Amino acid sequence: MKYKIDAFILDTQARTLSEQDNCQKIRPKTLALLLYLMARADEIISKQTLLDHVWDDVSVDEGVIFQSVREVRKLFANANIIQNFPRKGYQFTAIAEPLLAQPPVTPAKLPLAPLSGDSFYKKIRQRLITRSMLDDSKNKKSTLFKYSLAAMLMISLVTVLLVASPELNENIEYDYSIVVLPVKNHVPYAENDWVYLGAMEQLIGKLKGLPNAVFVYQGTYIPHLMQVAGLTREFDSTDVTKIFNASGAKLIVETELLGNVSDYKLVYKFHVENDVKQGVILDKSINDALTTLAEKLAAFIQHPLQRTKDVPVNEFSDALFAQAMISYESDWQTSISFFESYLALNHDSVTARIYLSKLYLWRNEVGKAGTLMDDALVLATGDPLELAHVYLIKGRVAAKAQQWQLAMQHYSQAEATLGQHRDWFLKGSIAEEQGLAYVEQGLLNNSAQAFTNALSYYQIIQSPIGICSTQLHMANVLFQQGQRQQAQQLYLQAKETIGHYQLEFLYSMLDNYKPLFAESLTVTENE
Repeated sequence: MKYKIDAFILDTQARTLSEQDNCQKIRPKTLALLLYLMARADEIISKQTLLDHVWDDVSVDEGVIFQSVREVRKLFANANIIQNFPRKGYQFTAIAEPLLAQPPVTPAKLPLAPLSGDSFYKKIRQRLITRSMLDDSKNKKSTLFKYSLAAMLMISLVTVLLVASPELNENIEYDYSIVVLPVKNHVPYAENDWVYLGAMEQLIGKLKGLPNAVFVYQGTYIPHLMQVAGLTREFDSTDVTKIFNASGAKLIVETELLGNVSDYKLVYKFHVENDVKQGVILDKSINDALTTLAEKLAAFIQHPLQRTKDVPVNEFSDALFAQAMISYESDWQTSISFFESYLALNHDSVTARIYLSKLYLWRNEVGKAGTLMDDALVLATGDPLELAHVYLIKGRVAAKAQQWQLAMQHYSQAEATLGQHRDWFLKGSIAEEQGLAYVEQGLLNNSAQAFTNALSYYQIIQSPIGICSTQLHMANVLFQQGQRQQAQQLYLQAKETIGHYQLEFLYSMLDNYKPLFAESLTVTENE
């Protein structure tokens, strides 16, 4: 059986998806999932239902669903052809049309579905369905057509399941994504200046003992995340909502350190949606208090915590480094001065070089950033996250100089270095930079694929910043490819999310792309 889906032809017997001269093979279970969702395009299908009907012959976990969904999105180069509704399930958003002897009139194509918000999704879907209604005679046939399509899809599904083989895929959907905020230090001793970010890094290190079902943001993202959310060093609990909006995290850890030497009080708050759990830990050692906090957090989310090695705090115990990180959020020039002074005394610090190189790039001092990263590559210890960050920044340096081949080489090295590591935000950042580099070279198909990859990574951790920025880049690509209606839909989708969450950091990007849609947006607003 064959179906037309947008510009693609799906052949269920050959297990292929074709577009012009490009033909892609589909794995049996991936096809089975696609057909099952296609047959129920007006429903949101739960993960358990998919496991029960598509993977009923093997023992697997929910990770296989996301893997297959991601494959479908890559096949169609469309991250939203299957929409994910958190805690509800998945829904197929396009129109699949059987290719019969007498081809029927092609209905209007449904655009990309919004990433969140049931009411908005239903409103857009209903408006488009209404707009694409055929004449009365065709409407009378719609019910019969729907059930015929479902029956044919089910026949194809049964065929696929009969030849499907067991597949083992890792679980890459998360029960929790966690942001650990800097520790507000009220201990009146200068030597404890390191606590603000150093204790945060220690706690993040201790949480590495959590299982793969839990994603913890790395400390290198936190200063930027706070800047995006508009949080100052003296943030309070009412500001935490901004971090939820900016990060998409399900749990945020807020801490304060009080007391005196050998008599510490670590006050903590676990923020989840519409609830806060708080408490206090008394201990003679900051390190021991953080260890206890990690154990309490693991108990709170009901996930076992494996013992990990203590994270050294030497990197953060230096006052120069602490001051550099404090200024990082608001005063770039002051932060640069502190980092430069720190590196003069601690030449081997890769972490400081990564932070300082980002500041140089923001100030367009490309040569200085490049020199730092060349040295960092020599000094790096082999930690995949550290190396991947270095390669990513080297790619950005090359891109700034319009050395596209070198930039793509560095991005590929960053991607290969990460391998199977689960830092999805970093993976998304690499893919997003690849997409931007392809755009600058005029390679629009390549950029669309890269942005699709980036979007799939960001969606794993539900990062609004990453999702919205990538949607805007993708809208630009679609516009240049002549798919203006779809591009406008994606732009408006990103615009609504940015406005809803007040992601001020993305306002300028929104304005940069607005001229592409100025005329059509004016018409839409006047309708």
